[in-house]
Amino acid sequence: MNISFVFPGFLFATALIAIPIIIHLFNFRRFRKVYFTNVHFLKELKEETTSQSRLKHLLVLLARILAVIFLVLAFAQPYIPAEKGVKIASNRTVSMYVDNSFSMEAVTREGTLLDVAKKKAGEIASAYKPSDRFQLVTNSFDPVDQRLLSREEFISALDLIKVSPSSRKSGEVISRQTDVLNNAGSEQKSAIILSDFQQSMVDFGNIRQDSSIAITLVPITAEGVSNAWIDSCWFSSPVVQWQQPAELNVRIRNNGDLDLEAVPVKLVINGTQKAVASASIPANNYTDLLLTFTAVEDGWQRAQVSIIDNPITFDDHYYFSFSVSRSANILSVNNEKQSPYLTALFGNEQYFKLTSNDVRQIDYAAFAQNRVIILNELPNISSGMVSELSKYVENGGTLVMVPDSSMDFVSFGNLFNSFGIPPVSSMVMNQERVEKLMLEDPVFQGVFNSSSGLNASTDLPMVEKYFLQGNAAGGSGEKLLQLRSGAPLLSRYLKGKGEIYVFYTAFSGGMSNFARHAIFVPVMYRIALLSERPGKMAHFIGVDEQIELPPTAVSGDEVFHIINEDLNFDIIPGHRTTGKGTVISVNSQITQAANYDVSLSSNPVSVISYNFNRDESVMKFFDEDGLTKMIESLRIKNINIISATEQNLTGEFSSINEGTRLWKYCILLVLLFLAFEILLLKFWKK
Repeated sequence: MNISFVFPGFLFATALIAIPIIIHLFNFRRFRKVYFTNVHFLKELKEETTSQSRLKHLLVLLARILAVIFLVLAFAQPYIPAEKGVKIASNRTVSMYVDNSFSMEAVTREGTLLDVAKKKAGEIASAYKPSDRFQLVTNSFDPVDQRLLSREEFISALDLIKVSPSSRKSGEVISRQTDVLNNAGSEQKSAIILSDFQQSMVDFGNIRQDSSIAITLVPITAEGVSNAWIDSCWFSSPVVQWQQPAELNVRIRNNGDLDLEAVPVKLVINGTQKAVASASIPANNYTDLLLTFTAVEDGWQRAQVSIIDNPITFDDHYYFSFSVSRSANILSVNNEKQSPYLTALFGNEQYFKLTSNDVRQIDYAAFAQNRVIILNELPNISSGMVSELSKYVENGGTLVMVPDSSMDFVSFGNLFNSFGIPPVSSMVMNQERVEKLMLEDPVFQGVFNSSSGLNASTDLPMVEKYFLQGNAAGGSGEKLLQLRSGAPLLSRYLKGKGEIYVFYTAFSGGMSNFARHAIFVPVMYRIALLSERPGKMAHFIGVDEQIELPPTAVSGDEVFHIINEDLNFDIIPGHRTTGKGTVISVNSQITQAANYDVSLSSNPVSVISYNFNRDESVMKFFDEDGLTKMIESLRIKNINIISATEQNLTGEFSSINEGTRLWKYCILLVLLFLAFEILLLKFWKK
């Protein structure tokens, strides 16, 4: 056993053992003469008394010597060093992370996990000297966290910790602790993490190992924690139409070991309840619930789906927003006459508004007002239109190209090249039937019966003539309709924020029966619906991302505002205007889940929705064994684990950081030997 001393200089005081030895050697006790008649009896008595007196004096001397030795040792403060070789330093810095994420709201017998963590943090701080310095780290990662505190300041700061919507990976936390500790200039540096060690948050494989810092993990977990939460929402259709039924899909998860029955679900839009349902969610699984409502207002909609699930409630609400338009404009650019097929499809449609213009009278400035532009069997195309169509698609428009039987390959080749797709090179005169459809694509969603699907007896379009792609380099696109020869009949290409749909046969002139086939209506209708590309319905707090806004003209000193009047919230986000539109960035300024209005000079622009991060929703945690196995597998040498259930956490940390202190035992032995001396002198009279 290796024993060290805090103050080894005191060991020179062991020379004080000479004092009891000198007293023993020069015993100044005076003896009285006693006359006794029987000399023989006196001789025997003297021999017996001398022997017992010598033993008594030796025991007293030994007790005094040992009392002096252990008194000196007590002042030298002996200790057994910790296993990792940590020595007692005169100045120490401790960085302590108290996990205050939403998962720490789980309830135990002692209160919430956060309450337990704060209590344990105070006990650990008591293991250090008042002169030691402390850093308190929470999930907020506040700049004030960089400040070092005294022990009393640290304990006071613990009381101010509240649950935070932010969640941090363990690698982030240790990196932040390491930066402060390496700049502290202390002889001894320790990082302590008090957390429930949620599996989704643990990433020790990403930490930067630093052998000069001793890391201690204190797992604080609650048994049998289960949680149900709203995972996500999405619409069955890409467009929510005004005064038309809409279907909202809600995914609800359950990570508990018991099935949940009849969980109430509520949909509220613009403050009005629109749908109520109940959900049954299998254990450790999810269920998708369909809510139906009718949008009676146009414009931006502020929506919220809620469930009731205790005690973890931060993820029981899901905020989202969407836009409802009364109509969508479609522009058909024709050569001489309108397409009877397009007119029949969109002409009497309430939502889609079809406008037909002659190519010689086209208004390029009006392109941006149309959701879809259809080039309807144009024989050629001007360079000016090529340039305008390229801008239109780059900014998010949808272009549908229907070729003419007498198409000019050169002029249309310029259009194809501007989009980076292979131009057509020739016409094939051969009767072929469509053989393959990309059924998993959204264009064909709901077109075919899911039970029967596509089989050999399915009637598919037939072509008599079609255009063939050249071998020029370019994007291959997605073949949505493919002929038996492998050539595409309909392909989709992406460019910027927009899409290009290319048909390789005409609708008229006897080139195909596609426009007269039953598949024509749903395919064209789905293309028109998919042209609506709304922004994200919801965002998550703590995830920094740029948010695209609808086309907005920003001039002069105008600034955007993000507002929620109920929360008394109003900030000015950073914004940037590019050739593709305007984006804003909130830079972690939003900390409450809610719907927020975006305005420019008091004019409404958009609605954005923020939810608490769902990373905290999965109540799966690492216990001590799990953490130990992970650390061993990663071969991390400077991490130690202490159970939060230890009764004397203060003493446990004292032992880890300073080794086992022995001075208290030395004092006890001093008292023991002094008591032994007193007993000898008092009760041993001979």
